[in-house]
Amino acid sequence: MRTETLILSVGKCSWGKCYACGWGRIQGKYTEEEAKEIIKKRNLSGVDKLKIFASGSLLDDNQFSPEFRKWLAEYLKEKGVKELVIESRPEFITPEALEPFKGLKLTVAIGLESANDEILKKYAKGFTVRDYLKAVKVLRDFGARIRTYVMVNIPFGTREDFDRTMEFALEHSDEVVAINTFPHSKAPLFDMWIRGEWSPLDKKQFKEWVEKWESNPKVEVDFQNYLFVPKFPPEKREKIVGATSQSLRHPHFEVWQDYFQRFYEPKPKKLLLFLPCSYRKPYPKSQTHQKIFQALKRTGHLRDIHRVVVSTPGVVPIEFSDYYPFNSYDWPEWEETPEIKEEYIKVTKERVKKFLEAHAHRYEKIACYFKHDSETYKAIQEAAEELGMSIPNLLGESAWEAVKDKKNPVAQREALASLTAGVKRLLEGQELGKET
Repeated sequence: MRTETLILSVGKCSWGKCYACGWGRIQGKYTEEEAKEIIKKRNLSGVDKLKIFASGSLLDDNQFSPEFRKWLAEYLKEKGVKELVIESRPEFITPEALEPFKGLKLTVAIGLESANDEILKKYAKGFTVRDYLKAVKVLRDFGARIRTYVMVNIPFGTREDFDRTMEFALEHSDEVVAINTFPHSKAPLFDMWIRGEWSPLDKKQFKEWVEKWESNPKVEVDFQNYLFVPKFPPEKREKIVGATSQSLRHPHFEVWQDYFQRFYEPKPKKLLLFLPCSYRKPYPKSQTHQKIFQALKRTGHLRDIHRVVVSTPGVVPIEFSDYYPFNSYDWPEWEETPEIKEEYIKVTKERVKKFLEAHAHRYEKIACYFKHDSETYKAIQEAAEELGMSIPNLLGESAWEAVKDKKNPVAQREALASLTAGVKRLLEGQELGKET
């Protein structure tokens, strides 16, 4: 069976208030006429099953006109499409709205999320379980199939609520999808995560919630149904400045560290290389990182190296360096007190340790490149010691002695030569020796 998926960015969800959803708050890009042209350009000949997603409800007259739905149904029948899957809120599921789809094997997906009215009210779902059941009856009378979405780890709910919801949904549905809850950045749930009041489930936790259900042939489990990254929209960004405990432990840093430790999956590489930050942001545009990049390029092993910065925000893979807040924070070193240095070492050690616990197995070798007297280097060494690991510093001792009194020592020629030589020895199977 050939199945295709079509995303129609038309109109806007008439409700748009659900606690975790940001898609329903976004206005679609296209008019109905433009959507028709998009559909016509798709090769639907020979497609047996078509899934349509619209960040809202295809049956909502305010989002899609009855005329558009009539055109769509007739066009799909002409092309020989046999099955159609659409999404709708319960209030839009009426005999009149369904009428054009006679002749198609229709499945309507409803985001029930929870079978607990109290939770639905707190979640701002805008309908009740009774409304869902009314829609189910209309769909049954029409001969349509029912696909129900259930949220795993919904805010304000419990694991027991989830299990009861699954039982209820299976009783009234042909298909049930258990979807892990991730917050859209524009949704209130994202703020709840920032405040530390809720957090998404990682793969292991999600597995524990759904394992009793996933063997049921009517159930699908979906750990991550879109590529989630905690992007902060402009209206939620803050200026993070100052060598203070508040900056070091800023909630926006903490959310990202949680993401890197539990959800991020770096590609396996031969070498994980921890690097210092730079005054200029984003890091790759700084003179320091440009010189480091050129030194690594000279090794002939650049593609084998994953560069990861360790600094005030924690552990930052280089590919995220242009994301907020990594591209805009400021930590003036001259403001550091002995107390904040001690706290920095403690916090950074834990962040490095958790990153390594999650991802060290993805790398053949692990090394760093830091000033020998830096707090970050001390934090990395303490993390390594607690994990029973060795993380050599590729700024060798003699090179460090030659550059330690110079401005920006890690960007000096002697230091960079030590980096190049150390990487080559590591990745070409040679002993590092005492110099590194």
